[in-house]
Amino acid sequence: MTGRSMIALAGAALGTAVLAPHAHAQFDNNVQWQGVSHLTDHDLAPRVPMNGESFAVEFQTFRGDVSSARVRYDDGSVGFADASIVASRGPYDIWEATIPATSSNLVSYVLEITDGTDTDYYSASGMSDTLVTSSSFEIDFVTLDHAPVGATVVSGGTVFKVWSPASSTCYVRGEFNSWSTSDQLTKVGDHFVGFVPGAASQDMYKYFFDNAHWHSDPRAARLNPSDNYNAIVVDQDFYPWQSSGFSPRPLEELVIYQLHVGTFAGRNDPFGSTPNPSRYVDVAARAQHLADLGVNAVMLNPIHEFPGDFSGGYMSVTPFAIESKLGSPYTFKSMVDALHQAGIAVILDIVPNHASISDNILWDFGGSQQYFDTPPVDTPWGAQCDLDEPGVFDMYLDSWETMLTEYRLDGFRMDAVMYMTDSNLTPQWSSGQALVRALHDRMANRHADKHSIAEIYIDSAWVTNPTSSGLGFDAQYHNEFKEAVRSAVFGAAFNNANMQRVANVLDGQGFGVSGQSVFNYFELHDDAWPLNGHERAVTQIDTTFPNDDDFARGRTVVGNALTLLSRGVPAILQGTEWLENDGWEANKIDWAHKTQYAGVVDFYSDLIELRTTEPALYANSPLWAYHVNEGLDVMAFERYIDGGGSFVAVVNLSNSTRSNYRIGIPRDGDWEVIINSSDTQYDGPGGGTPAGPVTIEGVASGPHPRSVSLDLPPRSILLLQHEPTPDCVADTNGDGALTPADFNGWILAYNTGAPACDQNGDGQCTPADFNSWILNFNNGCQ
Repeated sequence: MTGRSMIALAGAALGTAVLAPHAHAQFDNNVQWQGVSHLTDHDLAPRVPMNGESFAVEFQTFRGDVSSARVRYDDGSVGFADASIVASRGPYDIWEATIPATSSNLVSYVLEITDGTDTDYYSASGMSDTLVTSSSFEIDFVTLDHAPVGATVVSGGTVFKVWSPASSTCYVRGEFNSWSTSDQLTKVGDHFVGFVPGAASQDMYKYFFDNAHWHSDPRAARLNPSDNYNAIVVDQDFYPWQSSGFSPRPLEELVIYQLHVGTFAGRNDPFGSTPNPSRYVDVAARAQHLADLGVNAVMLNPIHEFPGDFSGGYMSVTPFAIESKLGSPYTFKSMVDALHQAGIAVILDIVPNHASISDNILWDFGGSQQYFDTPPVDTPWGAQCDLDEPGVFDMYLDSWETMLTEYRLDGFRMDAVMYMTDSNLTPQWSSGQALVRALHDRMANRHADKHSIAEIYIDSAWVTNPTSSGLGFDAQYHNEFKEAVRSAVFGAAFNNANMQRVANVLDGQGFGVSGQSVFNYFELHDDAWPLNGHERAVTQIDTTFPNDDDFARGRTVVGNALTLLSRGVPAILQGTEWLENDGWEANKIDWAHKTQYAGVVDFYSDLIELRTTEPALYANSPLWAYHVNEGLDVMAFERYIDGGGSFVAVVNLSNSTRSNYRIGIPRDGDWEVIINSSDTQYDGPGGGTPAGPVTIEGVASGPHPRSVSLDLPPRSILLLQHEPTPDCVADTNGDGALTPADFNGWILAYNTGAPACDQNGDGQCTPADFNSWILNFNNGCQ
């Protein structure tokens, strides 16, 4: 490879590094249709234009993809409103245009999107090459049919809209009209809609159908379960966001912390006591603990309104109302805001597979069973809503859009996916699959930087394949990983760890079931839920309070370390970082453990820091399990990336010290132990090879011509890091030779910011390092 061709390739790679966040977005005379979106429920200001007033139209395009845009509107005469970029979020530019006031009763509009010589159009039916006015967005100032379903605060009052196709009449009755029938809504299609002057944020209300049936609003953002589940008007524009523009880290870089709001805070808590259950504001006040731990995403147990005050959250009354015992929609937003300011994404557990078995406000709605089949489809947890009904289908899809847009969540974990998608478990499998795909198509369009995780246990690429051939999830629960690691951790007590099974699954199970496509964990809520007859692993291993002996500590630390170092997206359960021995639903985690087991907290913090900052440890980087000793319960594997370093993890799950244990080392150069889980600094019993440089010997072991002799404490993991030979810095892939492949290694290091990028030793990664790499390459290894 000549220097000239290297420079040309480097220029191309550097251009890629500074492109817009979406790979295909650029000024290239080609509008990327996938990135264009506009939803009238969320992208108008005011949210419900009324009485011919002027209103703003917002829409999204991929960042850096569109050179100009405008809105073509028609209120009896055609006009154009120029759009400009008003904000950016993740991979998107946010555009806005203002439609002028009119005396007409109807305004229709279409977006006109231009990239150089290419002009396309976006209407209610989607993108097109030519103008299609027959499917324009419409603002009807007479019927207000453009209003979102639910209660929407506007100037001077609130617009109410409710779906009830079988009802003939509907009144909205509430505090604003002394619960009278003075405010009748107008039926427009399958909905009732109307503006009620004086109805304000925080007012309670209900719908009254056919002069006989009282019902709460299924779309209400807030309910009052202590007052017969009255709905409460919420102004979604009230909260002043502080973390505008937050975008979660790429999925392969995430370390996820499962958090139950009600039991997270307040027990022996240095931040102070809290009510029981703890609240959104209490989580917000403790965001720094999570930031210090190093996690960059939390996965919340469900927070939609559930019966009673104490719950795992899996009996949602509606998919819209925020659980009132934990706070308000505003304090929920403040929690998301605080976590975002700490650099932490928020993923929500959603439960569309069934409705609550009690306090079911959807049942017999409007005097008809519009939300359920007759008889209802049953699941082990309650009746499943009628997913074949478009109004029900839209309810779930709209609720998820609301959580992503209005509450700025960063993705979802979907509960019990098989009970929506498997023909053996639900007769609605076809509609269930369609709903899941509709969510993922929407996310790909409007929320491409956000993530979805399937709770499903089939380890199939079908789950993560694109919606054209699969369900479209970003990641799926990795069942074989959990089963293999838990079997090893518990089986090691009987010299039956089956380390080969663990080695086989650390790298995943092939395309679609490996890397960022799998969600790896040792223990999450189902595995530690007393309601399911389960308890935390430390309690199973050490049955005597306080459940913290060397066996419990050592084995659970190894189980979670394997999770963090495996090739997948890792997750831990709240309290794992301090050997929590209580459940998570009814009892709060004990913050006294943070001090009592400070060394364990440090272990997790140190390992998570490596996992979130070292590209070699990201979910998609290669893994090679090259040493398994089934008789001694020892294994070793390498995590590496060309140009981004190498790590070797050595695991001893046995109850015996393995002294002078020889392990092959995959790369020339210096190596050092950077973590020994048995070290006393991590509250371990001590022993084993200490942190620091180790001596590499020219003694072949396994597939490697070099090796190291280590002392492996029982129930431990040692993590070694490779330090490339300093005078061979051009060897960016660490294979001990200078070849053209090292050029690709430097390009990768540049794009990822890996240490191998810095070829001139100035501590920075800049284009100037390319010239230094050429010089180092030409000088060769000394």
